[in-house]
Amino acid sequence: MFFLMELSIEVTYDEDARVWVARNDEIGLATEADTMEVLTYKLKEMIPELVELNHIDLPRPVPFTIVSRRPTVAFA
Repeated sequence: MFFLMELSIEVTYDEDARVWVARNDEIGLATEADTMEVLTYKLKEMIPELVELNHIDLPRPVPFTIVSRRPTVAFA
């Protein structure tokens, strides 16, 4: 068991698949969704389950931050 203050969930947009992909190695998280809103809902459901299964000491409710990246280009 180990202690974390808050989880950081890395989220990137996959242009080819047109989905948001979320990952966190600390709790074994890997999931995706069509929109950020749906992904956030899924994370709220999945994170507490994974924290419990992996015996991670976090306060309840489980605090997490979404750090997102969406590659794009700007035309001059």
